[in-house]
Amino acid sequence: MADATPLWETLVYGPVRSRRLGVSLGVNLLPQRSKLCSFDCPYCQCGFNTPRAEGSRWPSPDEVVHSLTRALARLPAPPDCITFSGNGEPTLHPRFAVVVDRVLLARAAAAPHVRVAILSNGLTAGQKAVREALMRFDHRMMKLDPGPMEQVNGVRFDVDEVVDAYRALKPYTVQAMVVKGRDWDGSSDESVASWLPRLARAQPAAVQLYSLARRPADASVLNVPRERLDEMAIAIRKALPQCRVEVF
Repeated sequence: MADATPLWETLVYGPVRSRRLGVSLGVNLLPQRSKLCSFDCPYCQCGFNTPRAEGSRWPSPDEVVHSLTRALARLPAPPDCITFSGNGEPTLHPRFAVVVDRVLLARAAAAPHVRVAILSNGLTAGQKAVREALMRFDHRMMKLDPGPMEQVNGVRFDVDEVVDAYRALKPYTVQAMVVKGRDWDGSSDESVASWLPRLARAQPAAVQLYSLARRPADASVLNVPRERLDEMAIAIRKALPQCRVEVF
């Protein structure tokens, strides 16, 4: 994906080389030409949210499975992972649970050894149907970023409610994007001090710390040095000694 083309234009894209998942074949459940998410993070590589594009619609489960099956058949070798991600929040799809079931059946038929993962911001994780669908994934990778939520995620939400919902998803991984803005810093001592107790209460099996690898939606958002991420990893290991912590 070129920097100048921030939105994926197909239902299935890649495979791409993921820092966290290896060779990943992406599944984009969002309407075409639209960036739709319940977050609006300034660090997002897909840009800020947009209105739903005129004439676009949510892809049907049949369309998703057809595109995925064709993509798997064309690859010279199976990917490491099939990943629900794309141009926004995948759990917003109105038939999300049905799509998950259909994709898992297609995976079992075409590539039974390939893992299926999801990247989600977690705002819908407390909904029963979404939670049950999330539990059918091989890997659940859920957001919990340090820093002031209105700045780092672009919206205000009940973070404690999200943390409580995460406990029902165990085992799962927290993905934490650590960045700096104009007047805020997700890597500051203050941000980390308020984030660590929530992280401990969420009880993830693993935490993945990372900073920018691609151009963000807001050019003022800055990368955090690897040395600071390593310091944060040490603090996490002290707070959650049973948790696997990785820095990317």
